[in-house]
Amino acid sequence: MRRLHAAGVKLGFGTDAGAMPQRVIGVAEHRELQLLVEAGLTPSEALQVATTQAAALLGQTDRGRIAAGKRADLLVLDADPLVDIANTQRIGAVWQAGQEVAGPIEAAADTATRD
Repeated sequence: MRRLHAAGVKLGFGTDAGAMPQRVIGVAEHRELQLLVEAGLTPSEALQVATTQAAALLGQTDRGRIAAGKRADLLVLDADPLVDIANTQRIGAVWQAGQEVAGPIEAAADTATRD
């Protein structure tokens, strides 16, 4: 993946496989980010693949980055994912189209650790 990315190959993110025992929507994406980093991308590059580049590949010009006039779909985190990509699971709030739709969301791993 790192060599493909360095060579300028456009990388996609996610899948159209839907919910399966091996791929739970909302969990698999965090794992995919971790795998991109393990493959040699920086956390910043992995996040760009998942946002800006994914939107561009799908022709979605109204999303994929934070800017005036763009759709305000935001994942507000409680920790810096550039320090540790696993911090994408430390969700403080979720916004869709400029409206907050969810508050803090515990990662499944955090819940399992405490049980």
